[in-house]
Amino acid sequence: MCAQRLWPSVQALGRGLINNRTEIIQQGVKAYNVQNFNSSHLGQGHQQSHVSGHDRLATTQRITHTARGSFNKVVARSLHSGTVLFVKEFSDTENEHAHAILRSLPAYHATTVAGDNVLNNSFYHQHAPHLTDSEWARCSAEEIADGFIAMSQMCRHSPMDLEDSKHSGLCAVLSNRLTHISDNQLLMVLSALSLWPPTSATTTPNFVALWNALDQSCTERMRRWDMARMFLVADHWFALRLSRISMYNVKMTKVLGRRVTSMAPAQLVQYLFYANLSRKLEPFIVKKEIEKRLTQVLQQISVEELGVIAMGFFKTQTFLKSEALIEAIIKKTEDNLECVSDATLCAILKLLRKSIPVMQWKLMYGLLDSLLPQLDRLNNMCLLQVALLGNDLLVFHPKVIDTIAVKFASDIKVLRLKDIERITFALMLYNYVPPSRPDIFMLIAEALRCPERLLEINHYPKCFVSCVVYLMTMGILPQDLISAALQPSMLNLLNSKYMSRHYSAMGREVIELDWALDIEGPANYRGYRLAPDMRIQLTKQYMGNLPSGLEKTLTHQERLLLEVKDKLSAMLGGVHLVTATHILPHIQTPDLVFCTTNDGEPVALPENFLDLPPASLKYPMECFNGIQWNAVIVAGRNSFIRNTDTLRGNVHMKKRQLTRLGYHVSVVPHMEYNRKSLRSKLGCLERSLKEGSTFVTEGRLESAWVTLKGQAERQEEVAG
Repeated sequence: MCAQRLWPSVQALGRGLINNRTEIIQQGVKAYNVQNFNSSHLGQGHQQSHVSGHDRLATTQRITHTARGSFNKVVARSLHSGTVLFVKEFSDTENEHAHAILRSLPAYHATTVAGDNVLNNSFYHQHAPHLTDSEWARCSAEEIADGFIAMSQMCRHSPMDLEDSKHSGLCAVLSNRLTHISDNQLLMVLSALSLWPPTSATTTPNFVALWNALDQSCTERMRRWDMARMFLVADHWFALRLSRISMYNVKMTKVLGRRVTSMAPAQLVQYLFYANLSRKLEPFIVKKEIEKRLTQVLQQISVEELGVIAMGFFKTQTFLKSEALIEAIIKKTEDNLECVSDATLCAILKLLRKSIPVMQWKLMYGLLDSLLPQLDRLNNMCLLQVALLGNDLLVFHPKVIDTIAVKFASDIKVLRLKDIERITFALMLYNYVPPSRPDIFMLIAEALRCPERLLEINHYPKCFVSCVVYLMTMGILPQDLISAALQPSMLNLLNSKYMSRHYSAMGREVIELDWALDIEGPANYRGYRLAPDMRIQLTKQYMGNLPSGLEKTLTHQERLLLEVKDKLSAMLGGVHLVTATHILPHIQTPDLVFCTTNDGEPVALPENFLDLPPASLKYPMECFNGIQWNAVIVAGRNSFIRNTDTLRGNVHMKKRQLTRLGYHVSVVPHMEYNRKSLRSKLGCLERSLKEGSTFVTEGRLESAWVTLKGQAERQEEVAG
């Protein structure tokens, strides 16, 4: 295999340690652990107490954790600034697998190159000349190229450093003479470059001079080459691990993007492989034409080639629109489940997860049914994609998730932090405690405490915070982990210009944790809290709109909330008896609040309650004796697991927290409420109130129907 190289774009690919964040996880733990306790870091009202060793996150070890089956290899580089940055070494298993598929098929032999044989040994056997810089300058372009190729061949047996000063003259003169050599010789020079041991970066002087000059020369000659030659040159750039940053690869995908309708099946597959490497398709490329051509050739390609295509679509954020094509891909996948490779299945499932429309959700459930017998043979990376398949559409297959949870619980020590975060998300989304492994959440918490995870958490801090938030959503509040998530070093990420792009949702997560401590946290919590000013700032930043009905554009959820409020006020007897507000300021969607007497009669909301600041946590006011407080959750179309009456995890948490505050909680389900007739809507609202509120609804439906019907008739008269 050719030498592996590091991407130069550290700022784009690093999730790394910046400034003083080298011990990011440990500071929060020190605030929690008694022996390192500092009360100045805590919120007001929290007192010191003993913390058992079982509940304490370890701080003593910092060991790199490398997960079995990991797609990414973490390496550290010490830059001139002295800051240690973590970057992703480009040994991308997905891309290597896709390339191996191409190499294994005869249709691609002429346009791909084997990674361990990029330059055929039969080309050059002569001894490489050792000339001075001035002697190289007097040679012809062909002689210079031949000399570089011969010297590169020597690296097979006697590795040399390309950055050695004795090679600088050759590299410089070769870079300047590339325009004078033939296309075949240019290709051999490109091949020869990958025989040298990797330099410390893609920007070292000799290496960057050579590959930049080769990149420019290949790009300038591209338009006179046929498609086969274009692909072969692109494959040599892949061998160098420079596809993503080379100008040639981007230009080639742009040029060939206009010819997808005439591509042969193998050409379409290979084109999308290189598009995947550059991570983009130009805007002018008609995605519809690619889908049309794929539909035409789908039966002529193997399921493994389909995986290469799926990877190209997914990595370029090009998702399928044709329902017929989606159905055909699902069928082809199901027909080949017993023989498809894990990496290929991963790629196909990723694409389908982002492509299957809501109206085709039954196809997704059917695919999950088909996958169930295959789960035992799949690796953890593939199992994770199976678990995530239904997430976007809230399609839940209990047997599939339970089977995967059992496997992940057994392998928790070797799972990547990212994998733990994703499976925790799936379980939280469905509000599901796997019956075969009900202890999985405790295992996840222990995995986050493991000393071997510290460096990985430093590397991916948001994954850690997300895991803690998902546990909290399920009603599990590990004090030490919450303290670590709310420590100052973690919160500093929110103020970093670079990190803000990658951690945009982290502000919402930390305020969810902090407010949750107020609502359902232990009374003896002793860890970090958000500073009051920061909590208010973040709460206001992430708080959703409070619709008034005057806005020109409203979301579906906002329209639904206002409509239910209108019907509820008619049932209660007046608009002054109900209000829409963010009871829970950390939840984006507002809820409806009304009060009744102990006998179930509506009463006006206290003015003190209505005057509460928008970003405050709105407890029921106990000072008003004889009043029952009621909250109504208007559950929109993404509030329930598909085709069930089960609330998704976030909404279930909302109901739990409202109940904990002291509200009687009713849930109005959109799928029942969205019936056309006014009487049906009122009937749905009445049933919801009977189940969850203290409001006595007898006789109220009919009077509300008369009131609303009269209002509608008057509006029609005015409009007429």
